[in-house]
Amino acid sequence: MTEASKMIAAAPEVDRYLDGLPSEFGGPLVRLRDGIRSAAPAGTVENIKWNGPNYALDGVDRVTVGTDPRGKVRIVIHRGVKIVDAEGFSFDDDTGLVRWAAADRGVIALDPAEIDAHRDEIVALIERWLQL
Repeated sequence: MTEASKMIAAAPEVDRYLDGLPSEFGGPLVRLRDGIRSAAPAGTVENIKWNGPNYALDGVDRVTVGTDPRGKVRIVIHRGVKIVDAEGFSFDDDTGLVRWAAADRGVIALDPAEIDAHRDEIVALIERWLQL
């Protein structure tokens, strides 16, 4: 089975979102998206939420990607919209890239040019996150 055949389905609205980005964001985000789609477990749904690509499992939003006003690529890993009791929850960030806003909500913010350099680390982290 090829990597492309293991990918979760692409959402047309995400294609349109990526097509509309300035070139400095477009390429890195397309490559990051391909990695996420390859690593995401079956049943993960890709859509647009909060003005960027979003990945949900069982109706719960888990990873949201986009740009921020400072010109950074922003990747938010979370356990949904609603606050979830995080007592006893832990996740090992072996990349050192995540800034934790709460025990179960972290943000990676990188310049677009840095995304490709950290793509494999970010995708592996997202793959582990989606297995929680």
